[in-house]
Amino acid sequence: MFEAIKGLMGRRVDPFTEWCQQELFTSDMVKAAELLEKTCDLHLFSIYRMLDLENILNEPKTAREVTNELRLVDSADVTVEAVLWRLAHNSDVVELVENADGEDRYVSRGPAPDPSADLALKWAQLSTLGDEYLAARKFVDFGATHFVEALRDDPDLMDRVLSGREPRLAELWDQATNLDPLQDIHGKMGARVILHEFQGGDILEIGGGTGNGIRHVLDTLAEGNALDRVNHYLFTDISTAFVLNTRRAIRKAYPDIKSDWRYLDINKEFASQKIERESADLIYGVNAAHVAKDIVEMLKECHATLRSGGQVIFSERIRLDSRMMAPRELSLNLSIYHRTAAVRNADYRPVHCYLTPANWERVLDMAGFNDVVICPDLDTVGETFPHQYAAVVVAKKA
Repeated sequence: MFEAIKGLMGRRVDPFTEWCQQELFTSDMVKAAELLEKTCDLHLFSIYRMLDLENILNEPKTAREVTNELRLVDSADVTVEAVLWRLAHNSDVVELVENADGEDRYVSRGPAPDPSADLALKWAQLSTLGDEYLAARKFVDFGATHFVEALRDDPDLMDRVLSGREPRLAELWDQATNLDPLQDIHGKMGARVILHEFQGGDILEIGGGTGNGIRHVLDTLAEGNALDRVNHYLFTDISTAFVLNTRRAIRKAYPDIKSDWRYLDINKEFASQKIERESADLIYGVNAAHVAKDIVEMLKECHATLRSGGQVIFSERIRLDSRMMAPRELSLNLSIYHRTAAVRNADYRPVHCYLTPANWERVLDMAGFNDVVICPDLDTVGETFPHQYAAVVVAKKA
Protein backbone atom coordinates (compact mmCIF):
# COMPACT_ATOMS: atom_id res chain seq x y z
CA MET A 1 0.00 0.00 0.00
CA PHE A 2 2.94 2.32 0.70
CA GLU A 3 4.08 2.19 -2.90
CA ALA A 4 0.49 2.37 -4.10
CA ILE A 5 -0.16 5.52 -2.10
CA LYS A 6 3.14 7.03 -3.14
CA GLY A 7 2.61 6.20 -6.77
CA LEU A 8 -1.01 7.23 -6.99
CA MET A 9 -1.00 10.44 -4.97
CA GLY A 10 -0.99 12.39 -8.22
CA ARG A 11 -4.22 10.77 -9.37
CA ARG A 12 -7.65 12.12 -8.54
CA VAL A 13 -8.33 9.56 -5.81
CA ASP A 14 -5.79 7.04 -4.52
CA PRO A 15 -7.02 3.84 -2.79
CA PHE A 16 -6.46 4.97 0.79
CA THR A 17 -8.08 8.35 0.20
CA GLU A 18 -11.03 6.63 -1.44
CA TRP A 19 -11.38 4.27 1.54
CA CYS A 20 -11.30 7.19 3.98
CA GLN A 21 -13.94 9.08 2.03
CA GLN A 22 -16.24 6.10 1.65
CA GLU A 23 -15.80 4.38 5.00
CA LEU A 24 -14.72 6.99 7.54
CA PHE A 25 -15.49 10.54 6.51
CA THR A 26 -19.25 10.13 6.46
CA SER A 27 -21.65 13.05 6.17
CA ASP A 28 -22.35 12.75 9.90
CA MET A 29 -18.65 12.94 10.74
CA VAL A 30 -18.12 15.94 8.46
CA LYS A 31 -21.08 17.67 10.09
CA ALA A 32 -19.92 16.75 13.60
CA ALA A 33 -16.46 18.17 12.95
CA GLU A 34 -18.00 21.40 11.69
CA LEU A 35 -20.27 21.66 14.73
CA LEU A 36 -17.35 21.04 17.07
CA GLU A 37 -15.35 23.82 15.44
CA LYS A 38 -18.28 26.22 15.89
CA THR A 39 -18.84 25.04 19.45
CA CYS A 40 -15.19 25.75 20.24
CA ASP A 41 -15.50 29.32 18.95
CA LEU A 42 -18.64 29.86 21.02
CA HIS A 43 -16.86 28.59 24.11
CA LEU A 44 -14.10 31.10 23.43
CA PHE A 45 -16.73 33.84 23.60
CA SER A 46 -17.71 32.50 27.02
CA ILE A 47 -14.09 32.55 28.17
CA TYR A 48 -13.62 36.06 26.74
CA ARG A 49 -16.60 37.28 28.74
CA MET A 50 -15.71 35.35 31.90
CA LEU A 51 -12.14 36.71 31.97
CA ASP A 52 -13.28 40.24 31.10
CA LEU A 53 -10.88 40.30 28.17
CA GLU A 54 -12.71 43.23 26.64
CA ASN A 55 -11.32 45.46 29.40
CA ILE A 56 -8.01 43.66 29.86
CA LEU A 57 -7.28 44.09 26.15
CA ASN A 58 -8.15 47.78 26.14
CA GLU A 59 -4.69 48.26 24.68
CA PRO A 60 -2.48 45.82 22.74
CA LYS A 61 -0.98 43.17 25.03
CA THR A 62 0.98 39.96 24.64
CA ALA A 63 -0.39 36.63 25.84
CA ARG A 64 2.17 36.72 28.65
CA GLU A 65 0.94 40.13 29.81
CA VAL A 66 -2.66 38.91 29.80
CA THR A 67 -1.65 35.79 31.73
CA ASN A 68 0.11 37.83 34.38
CA GLU A 69 -2.82 40.19 34.75
CA LEU A 70 -5.16 37.23 35.26
CA ARG A 71 -2.73 35.69 37.79
CA LEU A 72 -2.63 32.40 35.93
CA VAL A 73 0.12 29.83 36.43
CA ASP A 74 3.44 29.80 34.64
CA SER A 75 3.17 28.54 31.03
CA ALA A 76 -0.54 29.42 30.89
CA ASP A 77 0.45 32.05 28.32
CA VAL A 78 0.67 29.16 25.83
CA THR A 79 -3.02 28.46 26.42
CA VAL A 80 -3.98 32.13 26.39
CA GLU A 81 -2.02 32.70 23.18
CA ALA A 82 -3.88 29.86 21.45
CA VAL A 83 -7.23 31.29 22.56
CA LEU A 84 -6.40 34.82 21.45
CA TRP A 85 -4.99 33.65 18.11
CA ARG A 86 -8.14 31.71 17.32
CA LEU A 87 -10.38 34.56 18.44
CA ALA A 88 -8.41 36.97 16.24
CA HIS A 89 -8.77 34.74 13.20
CA ASN A 90 -12.30 33.40 13.68
CA SER A 91 -14.15 36.36 15.17
CA ASP A 92 -14.45 40.13 15.24
CA VAL A 93 -13.88 40.57 18.99
CA VAL A 94 -10.07 40.44 19.03
CA GLU A 95 -7.49 41.89 16.66
CA LEU A 96 -3.92 40.69 16.23
CA VAL A 97 -1.42 43.55 16.24
CA GLU A 98 2.01 42.66 14.88
CA ASN A 99 4.80 44.74 16.35
CA ALA A 100 8.30 45.51 15.22
CA ASP A 101 9.73 43.56 18.17
CA GLY A 102 8.27 40.35 16.72
CA GLU A 103 5.87 39.69 19.60
CA ASP A 104 2.22 39.23 18.79
CA ARG A 105 -0.12 41.53 20.66
CA TYR A 106 -3.87 41.43 20.85
CA VAL A 107 -6.41 44.17 21.39
CA SER A 108 -10.15 44.05 22.03
CA ARG A 109 -12.51 45.19 19.31
CA GLY A 110 -15.53 45.17 21.58
CA PRO A 111 -17.78 42.84 23.55
CA ALA A 112 -18.32 39.20 22.69
CA PRO A 113 -21.91 38.06 22.16
CA ASP A 114 -23.58 35.83 24.73
CA PRO A 115 -23.09 32.36 23.18
CA SER A 116 -25.58 30.49 25.40
CA ALA A 117 -28.39 30.15 22.87
CA ASP A 118 -26.07 29.22 20.02
CA LEU A 119 -24.29 26.68 22.20
CA ALA A 120 -27.57 25.01 23.07
CA LEU A 121 -28.46 24.87 19.39
CA LYS A 122 -25.10 23.34 18.41
CA TRP A 123 -25.38 20.78 21.21
CA ALA A 124 -28.85 19.81 20.00
CA GLN A 125 -27.63 19.48 16.41
CA LEU A 126 -24.71 17.32 17.51
CA SER A 127 -27.07 15.09 19.50
CA THR A 128 -29.08 14.32 16.39
CA LEU A 129 -25.98 12.74 14.83
CA GLY A 130 -25.80 10.09 17.53
CA ASP A 131 -25.00 9.76 21.22
CA GLU A 132 -21.43 8.71 20.44
CA TYR A 133 -20.60 12.23 19.28
CA LEU A 134 -21.42 13.61 22.71
CA ALA A 135 -18.01 12.41 23.93
CA ALA A 136 -16.39 15.08 21.76
CA ARG A 137 -18.74 17.71 23.09
CA LYS A 138 -18.12 16.72 26.72
CA PHE A 139 -14.36 16.99 26.28
CA VAL A 140 -14.52 20.46 24.74
CA ASP A 141 -17.09 21.56 27.33
CA PHE A 142 -14.70 20.43 30.06
CA GLY A 143 -12.01 22.77 28.80
CA ALA A 144 -14.34 25.75 28.87
CA THR A 145 -15.86 25.07 32.29
CA HIS A 146 -12.53 24.23 33.98
CA PHE A 147 -10.44 26.92 32.28
CA VAL A 148 -9.69 29.04 35.35
CA GLU A 149 -9.63 26.09 37.75
CA ALA A 150 -6.92 24.32 35.76
CA LEU A 151 -4.88 27.42 34.96
CA ARG A 152 -4.96 29.02 38.40
CA ASP A 153 -6.57 27.03 41.20
CA ASP A 154 -5.61 23.42 40.45
CA PRO A 155 -2.77 23.45 37.87
CA ASP A 156 -2.23 19.68 38.06
CA LEU A 157 -5.85 18.84 37.23
CA MET A 158 -5.51 18.12 33.51
CA ASP A 159 -2.23 16.27 33.92
CA ARG A 160 -3.95 13.94 36.35
CA VAL A 161 -6.71 13.35 33.82
CA LEU A 162 -4.31 12.63 30.95
CA SER A 163 -2.24 10.19 32.99
CA GLY A 164 -5.10 8.27 34.58
CA ARG A 165 -4.52 9.71 38.06
CA GLU A 166 -7.93 11.37 38.42
CA PRO A 167 -10.50 8.59 39.04
CA ARG A 168 -13.54 10.90 38.98
CA LEU A 169 -12.64 11.97 35.43
CA ALA A 170 -11.31 8.66 34.11
CA GLU A 171 -14.45 8.07 32.08
CA LEU A 172 -14.15 11.49 30.43
CA TRP A 173 -10.67 10.72 29.04
CA ASP A 174 -11.53 7.14 28.09
CA GLN A 175 -14.55 8.32 26.11
CA ALA A 176 -12.56 11.15 24.56
CA THR A 177 -9.92 8.72 23.26
CA ASN A 178 -11.91 5.59 22.47
CA LEU A 179 -15.63 6.36 22.04
CA ASP A 180 -15.53 9.69 20.23
CA PRO A 181 -15.83 8.88 16.50
CA LEU A 182 -13.92 12.04 15.63
CA GLN A 183 -10.97 10.74 17.62
CA ASP A 184 -11.41 7.03 16.97
CA ILE A 185 -10.74 7.49 13.27
CA HIS A 186 -7.04 7.97 14.05
CA GLY A 187 -6.81 4.39 15.29
CA LYS A 188 -8.82 3.09 12.34
CA MET A 189 -6.70 4.93 9.78
CA GLY A 190 -3.41 3.86 11.29
CA ALA A 191 -4.51 0.24 11.49
CA ARG A 192 -5.63 0.27 7.86
CA VAL A 193 -2.20 1.46 6.73
CA ILE A 194 -0.51 -1.18 8.89
CA LEU A 195 -2.69 -3.91 7.38
CA HIS A 196 -1.48 -3.06 3.89
CA GLU A 197 2.02 -1.85 4.67
CA PHE A 198 3.38 -4.05 7.47
CA GLN A 199 4.46 -7.44 6.19
CA GLY A 200 5.54 -8.88 9.51
CA GLY A 201 7.91 -8.64 12.45
CA ASP A 202 8.15 -6.84 15.77
CA ILE A 203 5.99 -3.81 16.59
CA LEU A 204 6.84 -1.12 19.13
CA GLU A 205 3.96 1.19 20.01
CA ILE A 206 4.88 4.46 21.70
CA GLY A 207 2.46 6.50 23.80
CA GLY A 208 -0.15 3.75 23.65
CA GLY A 209 -2.34 5.38 26.29
CA THR A 210 -5.77 3.83 26.73
CA GLY A 211 -5.26 1.37 23.88
CA ASN A 212 -6.87 2.96 20.82
CA GLY A 213 -3.85 2.04 18.70
CA ILE A 214 -3.25 -1.59 19.62
CA ARG A 215 -6.97 -2.37 19.74
CA HIS A 216 -7.56 -1.24 16.18
CA VAL A 217 -4.34 -2.79 14.89
CA LEU A 218 -5.16 -6.24 16.22
CA ASP A 219 -8.84 -6.03 15.25
CA THR A 220 -7.94 -4.94 11.72
CA LEU A 221 -5.24 -7.58 11.28
CA ALA A 222 -7.64 -10.23 12.59
CA GLU A 223 -10.30 -9.17 10.10
CA GLY A 224 -7.69 -9.39 7.35
CA ASN A 225 -6.49 -12.84 8.50
CA ALA A 226 -3.10 -11.30 9.15
CA LEU A 227 -2.56 -11.61 12.89
CA ASP A 228 0.31 -13.99 12.25
CA ARG A 229 2.34 -11.06 10.96
CA VAL A 230 2.80 -9.89 14.55
CA ASN A 231 5.87 -11.66 15.86
CA HIS A 232 5.91 -9.56 19.03
CA TYR A 233 4.02 -6.43 20.14
CA LEU A 234 5.70 -4.12 22.66
CA PHE A 235 3.17 -1.64 24.08
CA THR A 236 4.58 1.38 25.94
CA ASP A 237 3.36 4.50 27.68
CA ILE A 238 4.39 6.82 30.51
CA SER A 239 1.26 6.01 32.51
CA THR A 240 1.53 2.77 34.44
CA ALA A 241 -2.24 2.77 34.93
CA PHE A 242 -2.85 2.94 31.19
CA VAL A 243 -0.31 0.19 30.50
CA LEU A 244 -1.89 -2.15 33.05
CA ASN A 245 -5.47 -1.47 31.99
CA THR A 246 -4.69 -1.91 28.30
CA ARG A 247 -2.73 -5.10 28.98
CA ARG A 248 -5.72 -6.55 30.82
CA ALA A 249 -8.11 -5.79 27.96
CA ILE A 250 -5.83 -6.95 25.13
CA ARG A 251 -4.74 -10.17 26.83
CA LYS A 252 -8.40 -11.06 27.29
CA ALA A 253 -9.23 -10.33 23.65
CA TYR A 254 -6.02 -11.70 22.09
CA PRO A 255 -4.43 -14.18 24.52
CA ASP A 256 -2.20 -15.74 21.84
CA ILE A 257 -0.46 -12.52 20.77
CA LYS A 258 3.11 -12.39 22.04
CA SER A 259 3.32 -9.08 23.83
CA ASP A 260 5.23 -7.08 26.39
CA TRP A 261 4.08 -4.03 28.36
CA ARG A 262 6.48 -1.38 29.47
CA TYR A 263 7.02 2.19 30.64
CA LEU A 264 8.72 4.34 28.00
CA ASP A 265 9.44 8.06 28.09
CA ILE A 266 9.90 9.11 24.47
CA ASN A 267 11.84 12.17 25.63
CA LYS A 268 14.70 9.96 26.81
CA GLU A 269 17.06 7.59 25.03
CA PHE A 270 15.15 4.41 24.20
CA ALA A 271 18.16 2.15 24.81
CA SER A 272 18.55 3.46 28.36
CA GLN A 273 15.01 2.20 28.98
CA LYS A 274 15.75 -1.33 27.79
CA ILE A 275 14.50 -0.81 24.23
CA GLU A 276 17.32 -2.32 22.20
CA ARG A 277 18.77 -0.74 19.08
CA GLU A 278 17.54 -2.28 15.81
CA SER A 279 14.93 -4.33 17.63
CA ALA A 280 11.72 -3.26 15.85
CA ASP A 281 10.36 -3.53 12.33
CA LEU A 282 7.58 -1.02 12.93
CA ILE A 283 7.24 1.85 15.38
CA TYR A 284 3.64 2.94 15.70
CA GLY A 285 1.87 5.72 17.52
CA VAL A 286 -1.62 7.22 17.60
CA ASN A 287 -1.44 10.90 18.47
CA ALA A 288 1.69 10.25 20.47
CA ALA A 289 4.75 11.31 18.46
CA HIS A 290 3.78 14.99 18.42
CA VAL A 291 4.11 15.12 22.23
CA ALA A 292 7.89 14.68 22.05
CA LYS A 293 9.82 17.55 23.56
CA ASP A 294 12.45 17.47 20.82
CA ILE A 295 10.64 15.90 17.87
CA VAL A 296 13.79 15.45 15.78
CA GLU A 297 15.74 13.73 18.56
CA MET A 298 12.78 11.46 19.31
CA LEU A 299 12.59 10.48 15.63
CA LYS A 300 16.33 9.77 15.65
CA GLU A 301 15.68 7.40 18.54
CA CYS A 302 13.00 5.70 16.45
CA HIS A 303 15.43 5.49 13.54
CA ALA A 304 18.06 3.84 15.75
CA THR A 305 15.50 1.40 17.19
CA LEU A 306 14.30 0.21 13.79
CA ARG A 307 15.94 -2.55 11.81
CA SER A 308 17.05 -1.84 8.27
CA GLY A 309 13.99 -1.29 6.11
CA GLY A 310 11.79 -0.65 9.14
CA GLN A 311 9.09 1.98 9.24
CA VAL A 312 7.42 4.53 11.44
CA ILE A 313 3.68 4.87 11.07
CA PHE A 314 2.15 7.71 13.04
CA SER A 315 -1.58 8.33 12.95
CA GLU A 316 -1.77 11.98 13.87
CA ARG A 317 -3.96 14.99 14.14
CA ILE A 318 -2.39 17.57 11.84
CA ARG A 319 -2.61 21.31 11.55
CA LEU A 320 -3.45 22.78 8.18
CA ASP A 321 -2.97 26.24 9.69
CA SER A 322 0.28 26.07 11.60
CA ARG A 323 -1.01 28.06 14.62
CA MET A 324 -4.73 27.37 14.73
CA MET A 325 -5.87 25.76 17.98
CA ALA A 326 -7.86 22.54 17.49
CA PRO A 327 -11.13 22.23 19.45
CA ARG A 328 -9.66 19.43 21.58
CA GLU A 329 -6.87 21.76 22.64
CA LEU A 330 -9.36 23.84 24.58
CA SER A 331 -9.06 21.02 27.12
CA LEU A 332 -5.61 19.64 26.28
CA ASN A 333 -3.99 23.05 26.69
CA LEU A 334 -5.02 22.99 30.34
CA SER A 335 -2.30 20.38 30.87
CA ILE A 336 1.10 21.67 31.91
CA TYR A 337 2.77 18.73 30.18
CA HIS A 338 0.80 19.21 26.99
CA ARG A 339 1.61 22.89 26.61
CA THR A 340 5.27 22.64 27.63
CA ALA A 341 6.32 19.26 26.22
CA ALA A 342 7.35 20.53 22.82
CA VAL A 343 10.30 22.78 22.13
CA ARG A 344 9.36 25.27 19.43
CA ASN A 345 11.39 25.81 16.30
CA ALA A 346 10.58 28.50 13.76
CA ASP A 347 11.60 26.21 10.90
CA TYR A 348 9.60 23.08 11.65
CA ARG A 349 7.60 23.57 14.85
CA PRO A 350 6.18 27.09 15.27
CA VAL A 351 3.84 26.04 18.10
CA HIS A 352 3.53 23.17 20.56
CA CYS A 353 1.69 19.93 19.90
CA TYR A 354 0.40 19.15 16.39
CA LEU A 355 2.52 19.57 13.27
CA THR A 356 1.62 20.51 9.71
CA PRO A 357 2.27 18.05 6.86
CA ALA A 358 5.28 20.13 5.81
CA ASN A 359 6.57 20.04 9.40
CA TRP A 360 6.36 16.24 9.42
CA GLU A 361 8.24 15.94 6.14
CA ARG A 362 10.95 18.25 7.44
CA VAL A 363 11.54 16.56 10.82
CA LEU A 364 11.52 13.05 9.35
CA ASP A 365 14.11 14.08 6.79
CA MET A 366 16.24 15.63 9.55
CA ALA A 367 16.04 12.36 11.51
CA GLY A 368 17.32 10.31 8.58
CA PHE A 369 14.09 8.83 7.22
CA ASN A 370 13.14 8.70 3.57
CA ASP A 371 10.13 7.77 1.42
CA VAL A 372 7.86 9.97 3.51
CA VAL A 373 4.17 9.68 2.65
CA ILE A 374 1.31 11.54 4.29
CA CYS A 375 -2.11 10.16 3.53
CA PRO A 376 -4.93 10.52 2.65
CA ASP A 377 -4.60 13.11 -0.08
CA LEU A 378 -5.48 16.20 1.94
CA ASP A 379 -6.40 18.36 -1.04
CA THR A 380 -8.88 15.79 -2.31
CA VAL A 381 -10.40 15.19 1.11
CA GLY A 382 -10.61 18.92 1.76
CA GLU A 383 -13.05 19.35 -1.11
CA THR A 384 -15.76 17.54 0.85
CA PHE A 385 -14.37 17.72 4.39
CA PRO A 386 -13.16 21.30 5.01
CA HIS A 387 -12.29 20.64 8.65
CA GLN A 388 -10.35 17.41 7.93
CA TYR A 389 -7.65 16.98 10.53
CA ALA A 390 -6.52 13.32 10.52
CA ALA A 391 -3.63 11.82 8.59
CA VAL A 392 -1.19 8.93 8.71
CA VAL A 393 2.49 9.73 8.42
CA VAL A 394 4.64 6.93 6.99
CA ALA A 395 8.42 6.90 6.58
CA LYS A 396 11.15 4.30 6.06
CA LYS A 397 14.60 3.67 7.41
CA ALA A 398 16.82 3.05 4.45
